[in-house]
Amino acid sequence: MRMFGTGACSACGEHIPANELVMRTTSQGGNQQPGNPQNNQNLHSPAILHVYHIKCFRCSKCASHLQCGDRYYMISGNLVCEQDWHKLVKTSTVNNATPPVRKGKVGRPRRSRD
Repeated sequence: MRMFGTGACSACGEHIPANELVMRTTSQGGNQQPGNPQNNQNLHSPAILHVYHIKCFRCSKCASHLQCGDRYYMISGNLVCEQDWHKLVKTSTVNNATPPVRKGKVGRPRRSRD
């Protein structure tokens, strides 16, 4: 938590007074999808500063309040708590995954009947 100069909250867009405590976070520019191989292109893109009212520093999926020390992720500029991020990753891999290809017979080979 820090004191902030002036500006607007990244969540609600309202003005933040200079004497109010805020939460700050940064995100990389560009498409930040977990597991996206194109993320390597964004490693050197400029960081984007996000500033939030304490009350607005919440998960965008479940609206749980995030505090200092909580693990969270920035997805398309939105805060997502660790639990919801795991759910998002799990559903995206289930929806986009193709069934594994079976090559040949699986298991122990049968004994020949000579």
